[in-house]
Amino acid sequence: MYFKKSHIVFLTPGFARSDSDSTTIPALQVYLKKLKKQLPNTRMTLITFQFPFVTKKYDWNGIQVIPLNGNNKRYKKFWTWKKALKTLKKLHQQKPITVIHSFWIGECSFIASRFSEKNNIKHINTVMGQDANLGNRYAKSLKNSCTDIITLSENQKNKLLKNHNLKSQIIPWDLDTKKFPKLQKSTLDILGVGSLNEIKNYSLFVNIISELVKKFPNLKVEIIGEGVNQKKLEKQIITFNLTKNIKLIGLLPRLMVLEKMSEAKILLHTSSFESFGFVFLEALYAGMQIVSFDVGLAKPTLKWRVCKTENEMIEACKRFLIAPKKEKNRMSLIEEKFCISSYIKLYDA
Repeated sequence: MYFKKSHIVFLTPGFARSDSDSTTIPALQVYLKKLKKQLPNTRMTLITFQFPFVTKKYDWNGIQVIPLNGNNKRYKKFWTWKKALKTLKKLHQQKPITVIHSFWIGECSFIASRFSEKNNIKHINTVMGQDANLGNRYAKSLKNSCTDIITLSENQKNKLLKNHNLKSQIIPWDLDTKKFPKLQKSTLDILGVGSLNEIKNYSLFVNIISELVKKFPNLKVEIIGEGVNQKKLEKQIITFNLTKNIKLIGLLPRLMVLEKMSEAKILLHTSSFESFGFVFLEALYAGMQIVSFDVGLAKPTLKWRVCKTENEMIEACKRFLIAPKKEKNRMSLIEEKFCISSYIKLYDA
């Protein structure tokens, strides 16, 4: 494929600290690996504003990563921005930047928009999460700009338009299906995957399991992830006498998460918000069934129950649990290579 853009610079708040770090923004990692493979002769540089907390440049799968080490410290914010602009200027002098691709509507999109307009460089911004919600002051910097804004799902696109009157194009993430283990017999009834925070709503998850064990006393449940609500969840599990049913696994490398998915029957996802839900793609391709709210790219199918209430989630789980056992099969919602080809067209426009 001929590609005329010779230097793409990515701006992100955080990124993987090394090739072995598989848990930091996995969707972005999958995308960049595929993009580099598709465009091996294109120079790619990634500037990460906040983490990892290091200052030395490093190579990540053929992409140079420049960490600014903002450390998530408020007092370092303007220093980080100044350093980002200085770094962009230096990179542009070394080899002209032809595209800047920023992630999240935040400090990265703000700096990217400012630098790209000044230097007449194409700017693409991907809206990644809660940055589409009300109260995001950075959204103003994208209004009346020439930035191509990308959202990940219909839900997110509508939210961005409603909250900030910003139009966008949908480009969903894609999976690296080669990393998935073979489909296996289900030895785990229900799996939860995600950070233990308020948004992921694991207190509701535990409530649902407490109702399900009344009918399925030997229910086997695991939760993968870590976060600020861990102690709270541990206490709730003890209070409901669910220590024999629910195991908190903690953080796992991505390949181990996929292995767990291949062994599980149902992904119970109680999150109150998702911009996309990369975990949904993973679960379906791992042969799982899903119970969730209408978040991200939620799409009702025979294998996916999209619910409105806690009771609907309980009933959906019951139906999946009592259904006759069938041979697992993979399901793909996104056309392979759609993500890569869509972004390359944007870069090259």
